[in-house]
Amino acid sequence: MRVGRPSEGFAIMTKQMVSRLMKSGRFEITETDIPDAGEQDVVVEVASCGICGSDLGMVRASAGFDGAVLGHEFSGRVVAIGSKVEGIANGDRVTANPMVNFIGLGRTPGAFAQYVRIPAPVLGRNIFKLPDAIDDEAGALIEPLTVGLHAVNRSGAMAGDKVVIFGTGPIGICVLAALRARGVSDVLTIDPSARRRGFAQEMGAKAVHDPVDGSAVTFISGHFGSAELPYEKEPLAQADIVFDCAGVQAVLDEAVLSLKHGGKLMLVADPHDIVVPARLVMLHELSIIGAVGYEDEFDEAIAMLASGDVDLSFLVTHRFPLSQIDEAFAMQRNAEQAGKVLVEAGN
Repeated sequence: MRVGRPSEGFAIMTKQMVSRLMKSGRFEITETDIPDAGEQDVVVEVASCGICGSDLGMVRASAGFDGAVLGHEFSGRVVAIGSKVEGIANGDRVTANPMVNFIGLGRTPGAFAQYVRIPAPVLGRNIFKLPDAIDDEAGALIEPLTVGLHAVNRSGAMAGDKVVIFGTGPIGICVLAALRARGVSDVLTIDPSARRRGFAQEMGAKAVHDPVDGSAVTFISGHFGSAELPYEKEPLAQADIVFDCAGVQAVLDEAVLSLKHGGKLMLVADPHDIVVPARLVMLHELSIIGAVGYEDEFDEAIAMLASGDVDLSFLVTHRFPLSQIDEAFAMQRNAEQAGKVLVEAGN
């Protein structure tokens, strides 16, 4: 594909730089053709792309993704349109629902590149226009915000509920942002990272807790009360809803002890091989609800950011050029320093 704006003094380009994940677990920057827009595709010049926890997971399993172009949390500008595409124009600033076409998820090439192709774009389904109120960096945060929003929608949380979030990395913060936008103010958060506890405070958590300082159940009971049960040695805290955004056994063990009778446990992080304490779930009539990705939350997430009801700008702590993507991933793994790390292609 030929991309350029000669009237503005730019040269016509046919090549781009992409980063490919190699089976070694490192990225290789290579030059390749800019993708063509087939008659039912658009090509987007990438402005910014975030690193997701699932990207970190694919790097750990890199042997199965040899040569893949990752990157699915992105924003950019449309530079080429297929003849059968409707409702989209060159120059439109957009983001995408990557799960429709598995963009950057190991199948369709993603946005850790200068350009990305979106197959069969349909406005409101897998491609979304960005209003002027949302800049490129905020546009790259829409996808993780929809993950948090979907989890909140699945939970049915509403104002007056007593809520706990275990894990306040980017997704946990997006859950908190969605809860606060919905008017839920009684939200406690637990995370061992001082940086992440600071993010939670900035997003409006009622109180934050470092598990090094003692039992999370005791901390939650101090705010939401507790109840003694004949089949438990210790009193149980009385939260209505607990979001597990950590995905580790120790968190799940405390999460089920933090819920009132009939409470809801939301599994947002990938729990891998965690063992669920099924007897307590049964005796306490708890509901365990999974939340993965999103359904139709993109428009709502865009509206939240555009209106100012949600501001995630503080979450972006580091920016790296595409040529330093290995360093970007190393930083994203550092919970004490990084919030959201963005990769910028720098066309």
